[in-house]
Amino acid sequence: MTFQLRVFRPAHFLLAVLALLLLPAAAMAQSYPELPASYVLDEAGVLSDAQETELAEAVAKLKTDTGVELAVVTVMSTADYGGFDGLEAFTTGLFNEWGLGDEEKGDGILVFLARADREVRIELGTGLEADYGKESARIIDEVMLPAFREDRYGDGVTEGTQAVIARIATPYATPASATGGEPAAASGDGASEGGGNGGAILGGIGAAIVALIGFVVFKSKQAKANRTCEACGAKGQVEIKRRTVQDSTETSTGVGEQITTCGACGHSSTERYTISKKSKSSSGAKTGGGKSEGGGASGKF
Repeated sequence: MTFQLRVFRPAHFLLAVLALLLLPAAAMAQSYPELPASYVLDEAGVLSDAQETELAEAVAKLKTDTGVELAVVTVMSTADYGGFDGLEAFTTGLFNEWGLGDEEKGDGILVFLARADREVRIELGTGLEADYGKESARIIDEVMLPAFREDRYGDGVTEGTQAVIARIATPYATPASATGGEPAAASGDGASEGGGNGGAILGGIGAAIVALIGFVVFKSKQAKANRTCEACGAKGQVEIKRRTVQDSTETSTGVGEQITTCGACGHSSTERYTISKKSKSSSGAKTGGGKSEGGGASGKF
């Protein structure tokens, strides 16, 4: 019988360990919802049926009249989709995932509300960001935040979107000479390469493992730290869980429950929300391939 002795390679071993450690992170990896054919996605259930219909019609008319693609999105928290690196990074990624706006003009717009995170953002395409960033901030401050602070989320989203159409999309599309910017340059994730010795390789892999674990833990805690208890005012103690009570279908809305619990005072509340109907052609929505480089404005309430 012949035995073959294999040489132990620390670098290969650590790579295998790194792969195993990445499995939990992969489960939490960032993902994005699908773009509905209506360009209106109300995952947070803040819009009434009338408001959702009004927005869908306004968005469709805007695209027909001017060619500008505008999407309206509400979610409970970006953390539900693995968005632990901040609102701007998440909305820019979502914008580019959907390819809103014309590829050459860069005229796409995304109105985005994260209700539980208490954050709102207007994300602009590359052709809009230079001239309309300040106007986006004014719309958020003057129209949207006052409504959100009074828990009138549906009004804030609807009126804010109408203001975006009137004060950004329509003025931009009016001049015949309006041109867009270049598509955003793709940015790859750099991977550190080892030097000429095994120690550098092992050190780099170990540092990557520690950094990855630390980043995921930090961002999870940061999302929780932004929440404030409505009963005692404590920050960083509020846990939010959601569950589906009734699934939505292509013909009817569904029902979900959001359960909020404060670890400081024990206050707990349960709130039901509407889950939007499933769109038959959600995965078939066609966009112009536009890009965003992070232009726009954000607000907190």
